[in-house]
Amino acid sequence: MDDIKKEFQKALETLKNAMELSFKEYKKNPSKKNEIIDLWEYTLGEFFQYFYKISEKYNAKDLYKAITKVMIFGK
Repeated sequence: MDDIKKEFQKALETLKNAMELSFKEYKKNPSKKNEIIDLWEYTLGEFFQYFYKISEKYNAKDLYKAITKVMIFGK
């Protein structure tokens, strides 16, 4: 489990950095709003597609549903 935690910590730092850069870019140039949104939409879309496919690969729909519920509703 420690390796999973470490990967999540790295991923969280990367997402925080991307978010910070997104807002800095928007503040500098608000006309880039749609481009920034498109980047987030593409990235999250790719992630969710992979998330669904990997749950099928491991036949783990119950885990998929539980994680999805947490993402939507929190704990």
